[in-house]
Amino acid sequence: MLRNQRSFTLPILCAFALTNYAQTPCVNGFAGPYPCNNVDLLAYVTLAQLGTVTEVADLWGYTDALTGIEYAIVGCRTGTSFMDLSDPTAPVRVGFLPAHNNSTSSWRDVEVSGTWCYVGSEAAGHGLQVFDLTRLRNVATPPQTFTEDAHYAGFGNSHTIFADKGAPYLYAVGTGTYSGGLHVVNVSNPLAPTFAGAWSSDGYIHESNVILYNGPDAAHVGKRISLNFHINANDRVTFVDVTDPSDMSRIGFTQPYPGARLCHQGWVTADHRFLLMNDEGDEGTGGSNYNTRTHIFNIEDLEAPTYIGYYSGNYASYDHNLYVHNDLVYQTNYTSGFAMLDPANVATGSLSLLATFDTYLPNNGKTYNGAWGSYPYFESGIVIVSSIQEGLFVLQPKASVALRTVLEGPYDTNTGLMRDSLRVKGLLPFTEPYTDAGYVHVLGGGGETTTPAVFAISGPNAIVDWVVVELRDATDPSTVVATRSALLQRDGDIVGTNGTSPVQFTVPVKEYHVAVRHRNHFGIMSAQALPISVALKSYDLSNGSVALYGVEATTNLGAVDAQWSGNSIGDDELKYTGSVNDRDPILARIGGSVATNIVTGYFPEDINLDGKAAYTGARNDRDPILLNIRRYDRHEREGRAVAVAAYDHSPTAAQIDLPDTAVGGDMEPARSVRTYKDMDRE
Repeated sequence: MLRNQRSFTLPILCAFALTNYAQTPCVNGFAGPYPCNNVDLLAYVTLAQLGTVTEVADLWGYTDALTGIEYAIVGCRTGTSFMDLSDPTAPVRVGFLPAHNNSTSSWRDVEVSGTWCYVGSEAAGHGLQVFDLTRLRNVATPPQTFTEDAHYAGFGNSHTIFADKGAPYLYAVGTGTYSGGLHVVNVSNPLAPTFAGAWSSDGYIHESNVILYNGPDAAHVGKRISLNFHINANDRVTFVDVTDPSDMSRIGFTQPYPGARLCHQGWVTADHRFLLMNDEGDEGTGGSNYNTRTHIFNIEDLEAPTYIGYYSGNYASYDHNLYVHNDLVYQTNYTSGFAMLDPANVATGSLSLLATFDTYLPNNGKTYNGAWGSYPYFESGIVIVSSIQEGLFVLQPKASVALRTVLEGPYDTNTGLMRDSLRVKGLLPFTEPYTDAGYVHVLGGGGETTTPAVFAISGPNAIVDWVVVELRDATDPSTVVATRSALLQRDGDIVGTNGTSPVQFTVPVKEYHVAVRHRNHFGIMSAQALPISVALKSYDLSNGSVALYGVEATTNLGAVDAQWSGNSIGDDELKYTGSVNDRDPILARIGGSVATNIVTGYFPEDINLDGKAAYTGARNDRDPILLNIRRYDRHEREGRAVAVAAYDHSPTAAQIDLPDTAVGGDMEPARSVRTYKDMDRE
């Protein structure tokens, strides 16, 4: 934040700070009173609950490697607050570390390296506080008032600090030493910090961060490079080799960019090819009237970086801090709050908006109110945001996936679409049918509903039926991480309950096996774990572009590979005769005695999804069972079938039982085909 430049509106904010909002999903653009898009509110922690008054500043996160507990560490006006996020919907203040000498300040910066927390502040004489984070494990009666474990007095005030996560150094900038440049502290022994070096050649530095360079500039690969952000008519980013803090040297610097006013902070992309930078004031330069700008530099040549453009946000708010993680950009933009951007097209100077959450309600204007910083690095996928006079927000971004699959039963090879007979006949339920059928949803799935308007849509986007989408663990696909009931369109697209949006999950951004279930078709699952992100990922499970696990429980119907039909009892086995087979339920559904009967309704025995259960005659529901068993009989005889379940890791679990026996005078197979071993029942 810019030193001594604020425009707070306390009387307006008090009305909002009195209400504490717990877990609130983002629905129709709001989570409670907070404008949002693709981000749910898990918890809001007030200033009083943080243990402070007036305002908060920056924050960071910490995960205890021993206990797995995630913590929010919030820099407050009077000290530092430590919040246990074991239940992110109900954070608990473990303790509070008062400022050194009880000095108050609107600027407090916190950093973590290993099990140590470091705290700096703009308060005169504050220096660097050191706190042992393992102490958080042993608090019997929270909140506890902590004391610092060590203190470094080599500088008094500092604007920001950065702890190198891969080397034993901490970098303080904006201090009263070395012209406000890099002041490097050796923290190899955190309880006894010592001076390690300084860089003053470029004058005052507002923010800095250090990377172990692994980009395309071969001359600097393997070096530790500090990216330094300068202000005060010296707006630029300098790149300084800090591999040896006692012998640092400048590599290069950025050239002037449009509207430069306060080159505040930035982060590099994962490939170290591009730098994204926030200028905390260019939106107001010379009476300009443009929105939040994120400036983009090509840094493939560190000695001669080039400016390639900027991203313009939706509002006029000043930007503040940003980080790049999991191929996503996490921003805090003061009055307009938290935002996530997709940098997929960053090489062309383009970013795209993915998600937002506004922590400041009065406006989105050009004032220094609202969101200060975010922390996006928790394994759980939650994001914490500090908002100056509001407090702490615990957020859950939503991951999205666009899937395509085809069901064999209703597929029409003439049109290349599935039939929507259930919809046309008004048989589709408005509430997902899987929970009542005994399927156990996890992590937010289950009970999904839709509206008559969705079922009124005709054409290729008409709804065929409900399906279940599963995300399964990348290394152990028997573990279901999250599920959602969704809708399947005639063209194969799987959409959310509004009939248009992709399917969304509240899961961390990473890779998962993706599976699709249907109530009387065999499920399929991707053979490999696939990336799932807030940035929409699309996977077609019907055209061979995504390999499926084990025996692919699909039938080639020319242009598509369709999920096998015939599993009328919804288990892991396709069976024509014997106990618990899939044929007899069809006969039972139509009455059990007259084989030519037909009944209309929404039944699992309606294998082809035409709205009726039929045992004999044209388009009956019995023959597909026999057809698929004989199809795999033929494949086995030709040596093409693999006796491994489509949904299992155990090679003994999948069986293709081949011998024929005479049943009722007909040559019908007394065999079963197991291609979908239900891992959840093992």
